[in-house]
Amino acid sequence: MHDIFRTVYEPAGLTATTTERPGGVRVVTLVGDIDAATVGTLDEALATGERVVADLTRVAFLSCAGVRSLLQANDRLDLAVVVGGHAVTRSLEATGADLVLKTHPRVGSALVGLTTEPGREA
Repeated sequence: MHDIFRTVYEPAGLTATTTERPGGVRVVTLVGDIDAATVGTLDEALATGERVVADLTRVAFLSCAGVRSLLQANDRLDLAVVVGGHAVTRSLEATGADLVLKTHPRVGSALVGLTTEPGREA
């Protein structure tokens, strides 16, 4: 008899790596799941800076706590969110946050959006 179900145990968590880019833009790359247990890491990563790109392309799960954190950060800084996975896109769409946040498919387009001065073309 073959076991058709297999459970994969992976350590839960979230890591954040910050990179400073020209023009004073911080890129925060997040890897893992964003939920009630890990949202503190997201909050801390988005706590400083005036212009921030949050790269969520390597986030497998985004809970309502994570969406709330992104919206709160958006209220106090110039935030661009890079989405890649279906789970993140679905969470943003289900909550309506995709209508409020500046979302981009790639980090490059998010950087262009943040470094372009209002009224000037890139």
